[in-house]
Amino acid sequence: MRKILKGKKVFEESPIGGYQLQLNKIAEVWDSDKYNDYGILRIFRLFIVTVLLFFPGVLIDEIFKSKGTLNRKLIVELYVVLKIIFPVLILCFGWYNNSFIIGLAVYLLLETYIYLFSKIFLEVQHITGANIRTLLLLVLNYFESGLTFAAIYMGGNYLNMQMESAIEAVYFSFITSATVGYGDIHPGTNAGRILSMIQIFSSISFFVLFFNFFSGKTNQQD
Repeated sequence: MRKILKGKKVFEESPIGGYQLQLNKIAEVWDSDKYNDYGILRIFRLFIVTVLLFFPGVLIDEIFKSKGTLNRKLIVELYVVLKIIFPVLILCFGWYNNSFIIGLAVYLLLETYIYLFSKIFLEVQHITGANIRTLLLLVLNYFESGLTFAAIYMGGNYLNMQMESAIEAVYFSFITSATVGYGDIHPGTNAGRILSMIQIFSSISFFVLFFNFFSGKTNQQD
């Protein structure tokens, strides 16, 4: 199992924890040495790198900073997988009526979206083959997003019909994220319409990164 997870990849070890790494990114944006930006874009970048300090991902990296770079990356990947499992548990055990649990799911989903925007607005190069791991994590984040929205739809009166099973909620969530919309299930309240718009907008952000990845690969081949 150890060899399966770690392979032969060797990383340069760094004693810097998650908080210091994030503070370094804030300094990069603040000094504008890397981005050379101004105005709204500069403010937005500063907001993204700063707000990530208040989510568990940075804290987890800080806690395990003495475990080595590879172990830290594997722990972060485990955290991403657990974030996918969490909304599945909500749907399976009927926790969608618990406002605290739904609030926690939304909080974790917000971290995912902030991370997504950090990849869009803080990466100055195309995503290349060297960052396929990042792409894989984004795919997992996409599923986390769809499942979390499914849990929200399941627990509230947002649609034109009451969800009788978790499958219906997951179905509506993913056709919404894919901007398909077959019409059999649709938002029935203003709150539902707002939720659907938020989900569609966030899904477009995922698609932007996916297209950026393949565009980068195409440019390399050309």
